[in-house]
Amino acid sequence: MPVMKWKFMQLVTILCFVVLMGSGAQGQSRMADALGAALDWDDLVKPSTVWASITDDTAAYDAYGSGRRQIGSFSAGERVEIVRDYNYQWYFVRSDGGKEGWVPVDKLAIPDDPETNMQELPPELAEDYVNMRGLISKTDQLVWVDIDRQLAHVFVGQEGSWSLVRTMLCSTGKNSSPTLRGVYEIAERGEWFFTERFGQGAENWVQYSGAYLFHSLPMDRQRTIVDYTLGKRSSAGCIRLSMEDSRWFYSFIKRGSTVFVY
Repeated sequence: MPVMKWKFMQLVTILCFVVLMGSGAQGQSRMADALGAALDWDDLVKPSTVWASITDDTAAYDAYGSGRRQIGSFSAGERVEIVRDYNYQWYFVRSDGGKEGWVPVDKLAIPDDPETNMQELPPELAEDYVNMRGLISKTDQLVWVDIDRQLAHVFVGQEGSWSLVRTMLCSTGKNSSPTLRGVYEIAERGEWFFTERFGQGAENWVQYSGAYLFHSLPMDRQRTIVDYTLGKRSSAGCIRLSMEDSRWFYSFIKRGSTVFVY
């Protein structure tokens, strides 16, 4: 029996068992405990690292622009993690051994985008996961972007007792322009931006690291939506939300709140 089919049947069996055990808050708690015991977290929540291959021996640089200097090198066939890109032409990569630097796109073989994991976690397990990781925040809010499932979760509370208040369908970056992973903080925000380089803009942007933002569906200069895609890797690296969710996020989330992108 295929592994994923077996896991799905296992989840169904556990859920049916919990329903028989009782409903309401007590039943939900038992469900989370039972599911957590049956499947470990590494199995439930998978990292969305983008791995590429070096196609030819290449220098690694400290920057992508003019004046860059070589800081190392990569060998043909070496596996590297794509951390971020610049204009689809340069990529900051990191090897398993910790070497890192900027390399040109013609030295990389980037895999196709994976399918979205459609098995959404029950709210209780989403809460258990962020609490298990020991995530902290300067505010009483926390954001977890689950790239594998293309979902953005917002929690309130504090370390060890985060409660889910909203889950939003999103679209993160394609493998050729990956969303920056890691732990960051909510910073600046604004009602509108437009990027000449891509010929697109968006409303309700909220920054979490440099040029990486949460924002609405992409728009042209006249603020007409040009792409309604959500639920799959489609952006140039930012985290795209629906118009309604972007408005809510913009008005609700506090500066300094932790953002965990995984």
